[in-house]
Amino acid sequence: MSKLTISPLGGVGQIGSNATLISYEETNIIIDAGILFPSEDCFDINYLIPDLSDVKLKISNIIISHGHEDHIGAISHYIEKFPEAQIHAPKFAKELIEDKLNYLDLSKKIHRLDDTLIIDKIEINAVHVNHSIPNTKGLHLGIKEIDTGILFISDFKSDFNCPYEGPIDLEQMKSLERKYTNRISMLDSTNITSSALRTTSESELKSDLSKFIKDAPGRVFITCFASNIHRIQTIFDIAKEQNLKVITYGRSLLKYTRIASECEIFDDHGLIREVESVQDLSKKQIIICSGSQGEFRGTVKRISSGNDKFFKVNEKDTFIFSSKAIPGNEKKLAFLYNELTSSGAEVITNANGLIHASGHPGKEDLKDVYEAYLPTIAIPIHGETYFIRKHIEFLNTILPKSKALEIANRDVVTIFANGEVKLNKTEEVPPILIHGNRIEIEREKISERRKMATLGSVFVSIANNSIKKASGRVHITALGIPYEEDQLNQLKELCFNLYQEKGTLDQRSEKIRIATRRYFQNILGYRPLAIVHIC
Repeated sequence: MSKLTISPLGGVGQIGSNATLISYEETNIIIDAGILFPSEDCFDINYLIPDLSDVKLKISNIIISHGHEDHIGAISHYIEKFPEAQIHAPKFAKELIEDKLNYLDLSKKIHRLDDTLIIDKIEINAVHVNHSIPNTKGLHLGIKEIDTGILFISDFKSDFNCPYEGPIDLEQMKSLERKYTNRISMLDSTNITSSALRTTSESELKSDLSKFIKDAPGRVFITCFASNIHRIQTIFDIAKEQNLKVITYGRSLLKYTRIASECEIFDDHGLIREVESVQDLSKKQIIICSGSQGEFRGTVKRISSGNDKFFKVNEKDTFIFSSKAIPGNEKKLAFLYNELTSSGAEVITNANGLIHASGHPGKEDLKDVYEAYLPTIAIPIHGETYFIRKHIEFLNTILPKSKALEIANRDVVTIFANGEVKLNKTEEVPPILIHGNRIEIEREKISERRKMATLGSVFVSIANNSIKKASGRVHITALGIPYEEDQLNQLKELCFNLYQEKGTLDQRSEKIRIATRRYFQNILGYRPLAIVHIC
């Protein structure tokens, strides 16, 4: 019996690492190839990706829904794992991917995804939806042989008044609904707990943003997500109306605006300036900065801390945060607000006015899509476990006749030709940690980093030579812990005596390591990481 299987590799129970494997007969397709940004306790890990080592199927195609990093950030890893797979992406995402691959010196043809794509027995329709990045597509996969359709929209909102693109295409969803008896929906859960039943339209932000910019006595620094081209366009439109010049400041902003201009979805009105070309940086102008989440290396953080070579904060400056804190970043942003305020600047956030709109659906946005497509099976995705559970509860109230499935990463949903549905729960595979130059790093190394960062480190080096004094043979370096020279001299004697005891080098090295940790515990009240080297 023919069957269709759906298995999320990432993106369920978390916000990030979005990737979903869909298989029918010999056709295996992955939707999206995203990264997961690490939590602070990962100690400077770059990002995480799904572990693809157990995916033994031949992947024929990878379909990208839009250009956010949690959907395209791992594309190079997927290309290396599945080199024969064809890559399809909407125009803006296609250009962003090609820019990413050029930077990595990787070569791969990226096909532009526009309307309809036929892959063996699967018909894929790209459905226009609204989101916080242009050119976002919902994907509908239809299989006539088993009379089944899948509406997959991981990120969207219903914006019926966006000045920069058309509204979400509910009519296309209705027409697709009429083609299939078995209909599966896989929709965004990110904003399911929001008190706003319908997500704010991008068009509603211009009034307050315009007023804050006009009322500012001096320079206006605005930060938002660099990929939010529509927000940036609104700022440039306001700048044109108020006869202000605009500086785009930060690598990510420069990249996104450049590619958006090339795709003809952004117009800078001839107002854009690079910071190096502006003769007078003190007069009133708009500076759009990257680093809206208070990132340590972000542009806003650099300016606020006084370490920027072009801008020093003064009492006439206004900082507008046209963004929302990603969960977990609240403390970093609070510190940033305080730092800017202490320097005399005015700080404006979404609490002061309508200056930010989410890119994700409230309950009414979700209801728009559910009523248009009328799924027989509804599978919430793109959200943490709590959001997924709340989405299920919402589904039970608005679609009582539909079957709502709660799934986790690596679970497998099987749909048979007769409409029967089976859910196989599986054990989740931990993601891969990527550090530095796209290098995998073991989890044990993160534990070592944590110990070094929180407890400090002591390095004991013992030279295997003829000198009979500890001072000449034992060298100790202590990092991240307070100590006095007399204490290190005492430790050198202790280590030297243990070195002279009987036993193999490994046995004596271990004794020295344990003794060093105990020695510092008596002084500090805790044991630092100790590393012993005998040469």
